[in-house]
Amino acid sequence: MENQNKLAFLWLLTVIGMILHFNYHIGGIFYGIDVVRPDADGKETTGVLIIRNVFYHLPMLFIVAILYLKSKWFKWKMFILSCVYALAHAAHLFGEFRHEAINPSQVSLLSVVFVIAVLLVIEHLKVVRSITAK
Repeated sequence: MENQNKLAFLWLLTVIGMILHFNYHIGGIFYGIDVVRPDADGKETTGVLIIRNVFYHLPMLFIVAILYLKSKWFKWKMFILSCVYALAHAAHLFGEFRHEAINPSQVSLLSVVFVIAVLLVIEHLKVVRSITAK
């Protein structure tokens, strides 16, 4: 698979993983579990908007940019961003273990997303190495 397509696909998988992560949170509704936060007032918080922008919207823009931008600075920037996202996914995964009741579905999903994030770093590193070798 061509490198930019591989990168785009891996970024897409991380977005899908985060969407599934949210679905798993609210999935308890089907089993009669109350998923409402104690302090919920019906309004989405600024934190939710930030999380959606960082983990859903920005990666979609990254995908488009990967398909169209070819500059060295952009490739370096994407490598650095992939490292930041991998660290964020690692923190998210290990944060799951702080919950009183560990959700095996969340842990397995977040483990998969973390592995994909590591693969993303590796692929972006290959790109950076190829441009520095020239």
